[in-house]
Amino acid sequence: MKRSTLKLTLAFMLAVCTLTGCGKDSSESKNDNRNNSSSAAVTTASEVSGSALAAATTADDKTEAETTQTETALPEKTEAPQSDKTDVTSADQSEGSSDAVTEAQALEAVKNYCFTKNPNLKNMVDSDEYTIYWNASVNDANEIVVLFRSYTAAQIRYYIDPISGETYVTELVPGIIDEEQRTEESFNIRDYLG
Repeated sequence: MKRSTLKLTLAFMLAVCTLTGCGKDSSESKNDNRNNSSSAAVTTASEVSGSALAAATTADDKTEAETTQTETALPEKTEAPQSDKTDVTSADQSEGSSDAVTEAQALEAVKNYCFTKNPNLKNMVDSDEYTIYWNASVNDANEIVVLFRSYTAAQIRYYIDPISGETYVTELVPGIIDEEQRTEESFNIRDYLG
């Protein structure tokens, strides 16, 4: 309704401006200079009104076309593809999550690895004479990091890629090695999953 009111108003202004310039009689011929300037003003107003009408009509047509296109296109885009994407994403996530090593699995695998390397460690953990613990978290690079605090106070970290299982090791010994340093030790954590 707003668009049609705008169109009618512009058409009316155009008609009035056009009629004002017509109908010159003999009494007006004396004032040609005034009429010429009035006529030029009316012509300019008429051209501006025509341009505004054309611009408004073009804008209205464009907006209506975009609205129609959007209304026509949206149901097709939102209904079928979204359900397909959701199904595909869910399938990918379930496959990815079943293949990826979890924090709990990584923690148990590192414990198994430590017990394999040092069979006496199991007895030390059970004796409560030593401060030994493991802790798992995920870092900013999406690696699972398992911290092993050894009976010697060394902090050994196992950095695990949850997808491939590739693991590298760093060591920090407070008071002796104050910065975390990468060791030559590396393995695949999947070899030690329970």
